[in-house]
Amino acid sequence: MKKQILHLTIIVLLALTNAKAQNYSDQAKTYFSKCSSSNSVVEIIVKSFPTLDDCKLVFKGDNAYTYFGKLEDIKSQIGSGVQRENQVFVENRVQVFSTQDIELGKGNYAGGMKSIVDKLQPYVTFYEITFLKVKGAEAGNSYKYWVNINGRWVFFPKPFDAFGN
Repeated sequence: MKKQILHLTIIVLLALTNAKAQNYSDQAKTYFSKCSSSNSVVEIIVKSFPTLDDCKLVFKGDNAYTYFGKLEDIKSQIGSGVQRENQVFVENRVQVFSTQDIELGKGNYAGGMKSIVDKLQPYVTFYEITFLKVKGAEAGNSYKYWVNINGRWVFFPKPFDAFGN
């Protein structure tokens, strides 16, 4: 029994350490502040799609291959949704949640994320970046989801779409 409690304590401490260590909200706000227009957002997105190795860090097992395989279709959907008018942004907002938040049913994320939580690696922190045309606005242009991988911002668009959710 003592051995089980010790193992559980270690797991909880590792989870808390990993989750805390992965919260790069301030860095995200700073990094994405250089996106002052919809054109600059598209430029960053194009340079930030995940590699297969990135996918393996976010998705479990063969799910990484599934997502990576569907990425070309997802990229074309993003391209078709790009607005022709270059919008100007004055501010960004960052929302953060982790795989643990999804498992616990807390946080603000697209409903499809709950349906794929079993396909995600543990301790992944996701960032939704919303670009605002007016400072302090309630709504803006949101881009879901970014992950900070070794100091690099990687864009994982609509992860749940790759799995039919």
